[in-house]
Amino acid sequence: MTHHARLNLIMTATIIVLIVFVYFRPQSPEKTEYPVADESAEAVRYLRIVRQQQEIALKRQDGQWYLVKPAQIRADDEKVGKILEILQARSQQRFAKADLGRFGLEHPHAQLTIGDTHFDFGGFAPTTHQQYVATGNHVYLLAPRYALALPRNASDLVNPQLFVAGEIPVKFKLLHEEVAFQNGDWRVTSQHAAEALNAEMLKHWVELWQSARAAELKMTAELDSDFAETGSIKIDLQDEREISLKVLQNQSSIVLLRVQEGIGYQFPLETGRQLLDPNTFVKQQLQ
Repeated sequence: MTHHARLNLIMTATIIVLIVFVYFRPQSPEKTEYPVADESAEAVRYLRIVRQQQEIALKRQDGQWYLVKPAQIRADDEKVGKILEILQARSQQRFAKADLGRFGLEHPHAQLTIGDTHFDFGGFAPTTHQQYVATGNHVYLLAPRYALALPRNASDLVNPQLFVAGEIPVKFKLLHEEVAFQNGDWRVTSQHAAEALNAEMLKHWVELWQSARAAELKMTAELDSDFAETGSIKIDLQDEREISLKVLQNQSSIVLLRVQEGIGYQFPLETGRQLLDPNTFVKQQLQ
């Protein structure tokens, strides 16, 4: 047998041994994953959060989520969706729901009820930094992102837009003038209105209101004493409803407080002034 023939034989034998080894190699066992819930997010109609003795309740109506406690206003669907993600969570470790002190669950940091499923959020595992979450008859280890999705307060779940779906303004009763939609155009009624306040500029001003997103949201109880009330605004809607706003101001910002809902929409001073006065808005546009 020639030298090259011996080399070919050795290579062939080596390849055969490798194939046999790979084929018969013991397979590592698959890690078991336990689903923490069997409820579908699409089917959920009610959600409740209790944190630091504060309760937040929401309900889904006509495909939209609404806060019902402590305020009644449309919620931000994207933020609610983050909370509902826990229904699809899976855990590689679960324990019997016993000896709750071991898991930091004697006094849960937060409680969440989604439909018929209840979750208690406890302490953290020292090695994996995952969180103990109790639901049903078991305690699961989950990533901390599910607890981080829970709001600190109700205002964290409010849609930051001043107008929600279906709220179409037709008249603004401002501090010094009225702006109304008449005969297909926006018109201002004021003896001191600037000539630049034509229908086109008023249309852009109304669009500012419709697209305005608050820099921060505050419940009535969260408004500091440095905010002074400077007036009020009423907005007539197309469906004959009315929005009442209180105007509050400090040195750096303006808050438009929706009176019925108790939610304050906070804007930088310049943006707030443009919302309150179409003349200021026009001057800013012409600069």
